[in-house]
Amino acid sequence: MNPLRRELINGVFVLVLASLMSAAFAAFQVSFNLQLWVLILIGLGIAVTGYVMFEVALGYMASTEAREREWLSRVGTPASLALGRGESARLFREAVSGMRPGSDLTISVSVPHGDLRALFSDENREEVYATIENQLRRGTIREYKRIVCFEHDLFANDPDLRAGVLRVGDGPGAVTSAIGKHCRVMLETRGCSLFVAPVVVRGLIALLGTGKAVMSVEMFDQDTGQPTVLGFMFFHDPPNGEIIEQLRQIERATERRMIAVHKIRFAEDIMPPGQQATSLSS
Repeated sequence: MNPLRRELINGVFVLVLASLMSAAFAAFQVSFNLQLWVLILIGLGIAVTGYVMFEVALGYMASTEAREREWLSRVGTPASLALGRGESARLFREAVSGMRPGSDLTISVSVPHGDLRALFSDENREEVYATIENQLRRGTIREYKRIVCFEHDLFANDPDLRAGVLRVGDGPGAVTSAIGKHCRVMLETRGCSLFVAPVVVRGLIALLGTGKAVMSVEMFDQDTGQPTVLGFMFFHDPPNGEIIEQLRQIERATERRMIAVHKIRFAEDIMPPGQQATSLSS
């Protein structure tokens, strides 16, 4: 119960008792009236009984809430599926915002067709990145690791990826500008590490501390055959500790062939000087 509401109810009981006691003292100054004394005693009994029942009810409610909290701590939060990129991004931001201080954040994400637009809209992606960067500045996230995964053939034959250079632009082996900017922030921020690796599982797997994990759910367009993110599955420990551990094993399998990124190369970095000037003027 709200403390203020409880104090108000206690005040009402005190007022009733004070009124009855005042009536009892006043009765001493008049001739003995059995009916008056009976009414006073009944009133006192009702007030005391009501207060006792009130305290007993509060104690029962408190014990019930305690049992519910204990039950939730044992049973945990069930897994949930968020459909749609907007809802998925919102719940992902909430999961990052709710991380405990000193937690690690690991994200393994594959790059289908050279970009990550299938995962979030541009606006949602910027909001997710802003949330992560804010948690880094606060010190809530102790270590932030991101593994950008590419198809096996592309990873094996791309000299930049093999050398730890992540290209920003169009075409195979490159990521979008928004991704590149976030990755550049990572390279400049203490506690962050960026890697590239051949893909193990397509989509996104995020490990938030030791008790939360997120996994994207993809669907394929029947006409084009292109993958689209349907939503995200959110897992909590308890009761999904076994699932989270399996996702952690997938992330560890990805780590076995990952290469640390030491440079982000934007398209304008490799343009000829004259072309750069033309691009900037336009």
